[in-house]
Amino acid sequence: MPRLDAAPHIELMGESAVLHWGSEVIRIPRLKHGALFLMSGYIGSQLWGCEYKLSLDYLRGRIVNESIVYGLLEHSRQLGVDEEALGLDVGWTPVIINRGEEGAYFFNEKMRNWIGYADFTKPFIQEPSLVMVRSDVPILGLPDLIINVDGKPTYVIELKTTSNPRNIKVVRGRESLQAESYFHMLTYLGLSPRGVAVVKMIRGVDFRIIDNIDVIIKHMENAEGAITLTKHVVMHRIKVRSFNDFLKDVDYALEYWLGFRNPRPNPSRGLCSLCEHRRVCPYSVVR
Repeated sequence: MPRLDAAPHIELMGESAVLHWGSEVIRIPRLKHGALFLMSGYIGSQLWGCEYKLSLDYLRGRIVNESIVYGLLEHSRQLGVDEEALGLDVGWTPVIINRGEEGAYFFNEKMRNWIGYADFTKPFIQEPSLVMVRSDVPILGLPDLIINVDGKPTYVIELKTTSNPRNIKVVRGRESLQAESYFHMLTYLGLSPRGVAVVKMIRGVDFRIIDNIDVIIKHMENAEGAITLTKHVVMHRIKVRSFNDFLKDVDYALEYWLGFRNPRPNPSRGLCSLCEHRRVCPYSVVR
């Protein structure tokens, strides 16, 4: 392990769970909130956002607003896929996609798009599933797009949509780390990506990622930093750190999930003003 020829899957066994990956059987340790696995994006949220908010999402539920739904629809248009997710009705929801029966179902359904089953001779692969295991904890990565060059998975593209033109000019730390995680997960699986980028765009713009693959490849090969692809669409090349530096972030995030420490609050006017828990959180600065 790891291996590409067999997709991993999770089996619930009473109050415990195991990960089957080929001939390997890994007993998943007890994680906070009954989680069965981590989404790779959580690592960025824990390090660059507010870990205490993440904890409250599990304890109180989370809110799905229209912006999240509109973003999902834009992903569908950009990538040419049908987006399906659990608990995405607008309003409060107790459904968390990585725990309980819903979590096992979600994880195993995503393995239908396991990266090992992908056809790398195609120009691109939409929403493949990646998995790495650290401290016996499965980590699931779902990059938006992988571009193939010469029959190999070469460039990772993460899509972020917004209604605010100012948001497309910068990449936040958690967005950068999420995109970087996909690069390192591909490396972990024995593949050899060459670069990763975050594409930020205004929803509804007259531009479609999968119709402009050649343009993206050209800029990935020849440019650095932020590149304007068209009006209201900016591609940000991400500087990838070493795999060991990435693992340090993974291990720090896992300390919380494994119960070795309490969630770390990160109160700030910017984060708290956007948080649905701001009126009940003891660390909120915008009550």
